[in-house]
Amino acid sequence: MKSTTSFIFLIGLQLCAISGTSNLIEIVCQSSEDKNLCYSTYNNAQKADLIGLAMIGLNQASGNATAILKYVQERMGQPNLEPLVQQGLIDCANLYQDAVDQVDDSIAALEADAFKDVRAWVEAALSDAVACQEAFTQHPNVDAKLTWNNGIFIRLCKNVLAGNKQLAGMPR
Repeated sequence: MKSTTSFIFLIGLQLCAISGTSNLIEIVCQSSEDKNLCYSTYNNAQKADLIGLAMIGLNQASGNATAILKYVQERMGQPNLEPLVQQGLIDCANLYQDAVDQVDDSIAALEADAFKDVRAWVEAALSDAVACQEAFTQHPNVDAKLTWNNGIFIRLCKNVLAGNKQLAGMPR
């Protein structure tokens, strides 16, 4: 009887933890501008707390920024690019190198519970992504893949900021 009671108690604790995480995801994603992306980012976060969710979001943003940087660098090596496109790619490469570094700094800040620093670094990375996007506004069809991925990175950063807002208000 004792082992059955213990088993039921442990199952109950697991359900509470999963439910608690679902509630946290709901809270974070309801304050997000892109709820669908937010939910898909955190859909496998079965046992994460707010800090864990923030880390998942930052890791997702980091991977996205790194992939964009790699794509831009590869694209820069293509022959016969128009000078304006070449300059836009050079600008984006520099901006995304900064964004990758800033997201990495955000991860370090999160690990140190420095939530204001997380916000500052993510906002800086977001600003770099917006600047990259603006480099191609006069030629919007020049690189649809870059524009699409850049938009995802911008939304990922905004989702991280929405979650970080919850963290900043959390008692320590």
